[in-house]
Amino acid sequence: MYIFQAIEIQQFKLGSSKIISPEVGFGQETAQFRGSLLTLFGEPNFKTSNAENAFQYAIRATDNTGQAYTFTVYEGSSGLAIGSHHRDTSTLLAAQTFVQYVKEASPADFEEKMVYGDTGSRIVYGCKDGVCYYNETLPFSNVSHNYEELPQLSQSQLDEVLAIDFSNTTDEDSWFWKEELLKFSNVHFPSIRDLMRKDLSLSRANTVSLKEVEQIGLEEGFHPNFSASTPEMALIALGEVWAWKTTAGKATQKRHLDCSSFAWTLSRAVYGFHGGNLNKNHARANALYEAYEDKISSQEDTLRFFYALLDLFKFKRL
Repeated sequence: MYIFQAIEIQQFKLGSSKIISPEVGFGQETAQFRGSLLTLFGEPNFKTSNAENAFQYAIRATDNTGQAYTFTVYEGSSGLAIGSHHRDTSTLLAAQTFVQYVKEASPADFEEKMVYGDTGSRIVYGCKDGVCYYNETLPFSNVSHNYEELPQLSQSQLDEVLAIDFSNTTDEDSWFWKEELLKFSNVHFPSIRDLMRKDLSLSRANTVSLKEVEQIGLEEGFHPNFSASTPEMALIALGEVWAWKTTAGKATQKRHLDCSSFAWTLSRAVYGFHGGNLNKNHARANALYEAYEDKISSQEDTLRFFYALLDLFKFKRL
């Protein structure tokens, strides 16, 4: 049994880290949890319009013996979380009990408007008379593509891909270079991955590695950040570097952003990883994928989609 109290943020030392997730889904469940916090504790210690730093409460939980445990509840870049300076069993139990306590409370009426800085997505969420809602509007959401059908593939384009063979290459990052994903996605992942790898390796004395892709990305002003647990981000890193280094065009800010948009679209097609639209061309690329998602079922279809993306972004291979 605990007594939960909201405390001033000054009473809570800075530098805490996430200890548990409340296991609350995005959307309406997030709105309901925030509404319940309002019912129980009133306004948070702070709130912003930044969806990745939406609000925070500092909470003190006092048990039957008078022992107190402090933690925060906040909505950050990965959603709702509980943070603390301690991860001991007693603090975790107090935090878990707190989460259940909040979930059982009725939500107060509220409405908040927020923005995701990276994508420009606008969110309006809240509760009214016990009914909670969550609406997200993506920028350029009404943009469409201009393709009645995917371009036909020439025999030379198909032969080029069929001739690529990295089977004898020793890779430290085999989780990326040797993975086929043929049971995961209808997109023929090895074809586009290996084609980009081939192009990047042409001017080098060696077959480009994922570590070298990361280094090139950093040098060219991208922000590669991936590991074996986030292969979708590795594909984004490869796609950005490939588009920037091996297609014709001036080194402009717009082209730099188009390279990222192209890479994110590829990653969505392969891994289903979608985070909104970076610019209008990205919106068109996503619309193109959505139109043909169910029609991509072979290596040839994959390459037709790949070349359609190049045409959409006006990328011409060197």
